Amino acid sequence: MGNTSNVTVGSKGFAYFAAIGTTAPTDLTSAWPAGWGDAGIITDEGLTEALAQEMVTHMGWGISGPIRREPKDRTTTFKLVLTETTAMALSLYYSVPVADMEVIGAGDEAGVAFDDPETASIVSIALGLDVIDSQSGRHFRYIVPKAEVSDRDNISDNADNLHSYGLTFTAMVPVSGGSPVRRMISKVPIPA
Repeated sequence: MGNTSNVTVGSKGFAYFAAIGTTAPTDLTSAWPAGWGDAGIITDEGLTEALAQEMVTHMGWGISGPIRREPKDRTTTFKLVLTETTAMALSLYYSVPVADMEVIGAGDEAGVAFDDPETASIVSIALGLDVIDSQSGRHFRYIVPKAEVSDRDNISDNADNLHSYGLTFTAMVPVSGGSPVRRMISKVPIPA
């Protein structure tokens, strides 16, 4: 018989960005440590996670079906649509390091200016994600030690749309090796 307490709705969530190598939480309840910045408001579409795995199928000589399948590669992506225009959102969308931006203006009207890169560049970051079910309290925490923007949505500027930054992040193997994604999920007992 099913158990409705195992049904989860990701009713709220948060995303965090940090420099690669920044210490991440080791559990589900700790606050994100120094160095992790809040990504800001995300559209109500929330988080879209995709897992693509490519397989190689080996056929036998004179045999009409596969004799063996081997995993070739596995790619995990996370898509967020950021609504706040921040230096980090601009950096990730336009592939311009924050260090390459210049301050223009002063006071409350101060802004940034930057040139689009002459050649494609990659801005790599650490990505942290919290997905929370408000009713059950189930909490999903994902830590991506090295993430790269692999796709960007078009920006639509009109009265019907927010000026937003749709970003798809690909989880990369960290420089020092290890897993591309660390996952922690609460309220999931391991069967005895």
